Amino acid sequence: MRVTLNPPFLFRAAVAMLALGLTASCSSHAGSGPASSAPSATIAPSSGAPASTSPAPGSLAGCDTGSWQSVPVTVSHPVPVPPVPVVTAIRAGAHPACGYDRIVLDVSGKLPGYTIRYVDRVIADPSGQVITVPGARFLLVTLRPTQAHKASGQPTVSTAPVSLGLPILSGYAVAGDFEGVVTVAIGLRSSTGIRVGELPGHLFIDFRR
Repeated sequence: MRVTLNPPFLFRAAVAMLALGLTASCSSHAGSGPASSAPSATIAPSSGAPASTSPAPGSLAGCDTGSWQSVPVTVSHPVPVPPVPVVTAIRAGAHPACGYDRIVLDVSGKLPGYTIRYVDRVIADPSGQVITVPGARFLLVTLRPTQAHKASGQPTVSTAPVSLGLPILSGYAVAGDFEGVVTVAIGLRSSTGIRVGELPGHLFIDFRR
């Protein structure tokens, strides 16, 4: 039996294959942590600085297209403890076709509240020592209540500064894990717009190139 494919069907099939190819081109990741893809859906924070009206760069399939925000950003999430949420991994990825780099904090349990702000230098909590983080500008992400260690005291993420070398993301370091507060310093090549998103178990921040 002969099956004849009409032209509209062929056109729709070609468009579907093109969309899949564009999605794949925007999902390569670099830096520390597993190579699995970071979350791609954006959930607006419950509070914080107003979002700008400028569109996100890149409108390809698989790219987030939410508005960019200015810093500082503050989001409150009431979290009953115990158990205290734990930062289990920090991952970074380059999205060249989408026009941004991304960093992802994996968190077990409910997402804690957080603040994101620029600092002139990175100070370790609670020692007060200056930490050298790759980059020219520094964002400090403070999460509470949370921790970055197991019950035994063993760290769940690297405590040494990590160099990334991405177009806008230079590196990061865990600057503090003390009394239910975790601080992560992110080094950038320059000041830029950010986009914050949440998914169950993940907090991710996009940095506009």
